[in-house]
Amino acid sequence: PDSSDHYVESRLQLAYLYDKANKYDDAIGALDDALKKKPNDTEIMGFVVGVYQEKKDFPTAIDMTRKMIAIDPKNDKFHFTLGALFDMTKQKDAGVDEMKKAIALNPSNAQALNYLGYTYAEAGQNLDEAERLIKRALVVEPEDGFYVDSLGWVYYQKGDYKKAVTELERAVTITGNDPTITEHLGDAYRKMGKLKEASHEYDDALRKADESDQVVRLKDKLQGVRNALGSGAASSAGH
Repeated sequence: PDSSDHYVESRLQLAYLYDKANKYDDAIGALDDALKKKPNDTEIMGFVVGVYQEKKDFPTAIDMTRKMIAIDPKNDKFHFTLGALFDMTKQKDAGVDEMKKAIALNPSNAQALNYLGYTYAEAGQNLDEAERLIKRALVVEPEDGFYVDSLGWVYYQKGDYKKAVTELERAVTITGNDPTITEHLGDAYRKMGKLKEASHEYDDALRKADESDQVVRLKDKLQGVRNALGSGAASSAGH
């Protein structure tokens, strides 16, 4: 009952079970019950944000995160969350602003440092700044494969494919099964003319990919590399 000292905890446990069963509305209902007892509890609110994010209701997740920031404006993690949500909804500039706020509040926020650096790298902008940001993240978490991938991607965007391959090979070794990192390595191999290696990485990434856009992109890249390999073999035979 709601008079019990264990009421809030019971609602949180119930929400957890509903969430794991993908019953997002039921999870949100249980969390709303908990928030009625503790309306300014940012931990519960963060749980709510996560459920709305899984539900793909990003506007509501953003609104709740803003409420969390209003309660604790100097919490760098909340600004990171809001920045990531903006990025997911294609509000790139707003996302960058929130990442900068997170870093200003906590210069050692490795997630924000990497996120901002990778955002720049993806856009092919501010590449020197992107490299500095990601290297700062790697000082905090040197064995994070996703941060290593980000650094490799900066080198790729700079046209330094040898350095890119070095970092991306390490990233693949650390993470093992991320299709985007594997695709990045394939791209770097391709730029270096290592078409067999590129074909292998694209094929591996394709087996791991589950997003339709990436599957289509990888099939196109794989076909391009195989065509190049085939034409190369035909040329050698003709010669």
